[in-house]
Amino acid sequence: MKKSHFSKSSYISASVLALALGLSAPLAHSIPFTIDGVLTGDIRPDSPDNLFMNVTITGDTTSNQAFWTIDINSPAHPDVKLDEFYFNMSGLASDYSFSGFDPTGWTVNSPATVQGAGGTTFMFETLDPAGPPNAADVTNSQNLTFTMTNNVGNFTTALFTNAPVAQSNDAGSGQLGAHLQSLTTAGNCGSSTNCSDSGFAFGEYSDRPVTIPEPATLALLGLGLLGLGVARRQKK
Repeated sequence: MKKSHFSKSSYISASVLALALGLSAPLAHSIPFTIDGVLTGDIRPDSPDNLFMNVTITGDTTSNQAFWTIDINSPAHPDVKLDEFYFNMSGLASDYSFSGFDPTGWTVNSPATVQGAGGTTFMFETLDPAGPPNAADVTNSQNLTFTMTNNVGNFTTALFTNAPVAQSNDAGSGQLGAHLQSLTTAGNCGSSTNCSDSGFAFGEYSDRPVTIPEPATLALLGLGLLGLGVARRQKK
């Protein structure tokens, strides 16, 4: 049987070519992204402070679905409850639909009827609708999660970061908002030293995209490294 012989220089040349192709191949068309938002208490001096809510949205640019997590993080208000969560998006309200709510029973409506924020308008409101069955409360220990579907295409970070900013005449502004209830505030409530109050929080979208190479690119890089390894073993 005739043997095929490859010189060390052939291995090295092929490996260098594979590495070059791998390094020069275009990066992935699929780009995962994470959108963050931090909502904080409004600017009115008589409103409760130490209000914080974290929003995280994950998705990727080849998908028309994105996944939301709304996390109240306000330990200064141990009895805090989310009344309504508000947000804006680029495009039309009809471009988006919503599903998979946890707690079950929450929903997203448009246009929003904003509670407690001085004339602010938002595209969407997330709430537990009035009347039975009553959904579980969203609290410091219970997040709200749901899936958003883009009905007209795939998601990009610009659909979030370029969304309109909602303006209040006395409470602040933001692309995100929340009306919160059962807040602990100092005050005169008869024999009690604390009052249960409500307050508003605003926030903005901030993106942190991650780029991952395509599988073909990784395969070329692996082939190049393997070839260099074989050449090195031949040298020994």
